[in-house]
Amino acid sequence: MRNTRRSTRGWQCSALALVAALFGCATDEGYLTLASTRAVSLDTRTIRELDLEQLPVVRDIQGSHTAVTSVLFIPTFAGPDLEAAVEDAITRGHGDLLTRARVRTTKWWCLVGVETLTVRGSVIDLPEPN
Repeated sequence: MRNTRRSTRGWQCSALALVAALFGCATDEGYLTLASTRAVSLDTRTIRELDLEQLPVVRDIQGSHTAVTSVLFIPTFAGPDLEAAVEDAITRGHGDLLTRARVRTTKWWCLVGVETLTVRGSVIDLPEPN
């Protein structure tokens, strides 16, 4: 009896992994050198005055935005928003700018289509202007 349960669980796990592999995909979309959803002054004078060694940086911060893209194979014409994903990362990192961000999308379908856009990078907190 015990061997039957183990083999059934193994078969179920294998079937689940196969379904996930067949009905989903992940794609690297690219990299963003610098991104922000807030008004940030980056003129030449401001950049020269910044002490880059003293700025607080939080590394490896991830932000994401998810949207349902189809229901029963009928498109919803909605998709994840890059601005919302960048804002999520900046908020989590308690800063102003997202730098060296990798952008990736993950999609899966099983009667309902879902797409998640993820950004991962470093968040810099700029000093308040005088």
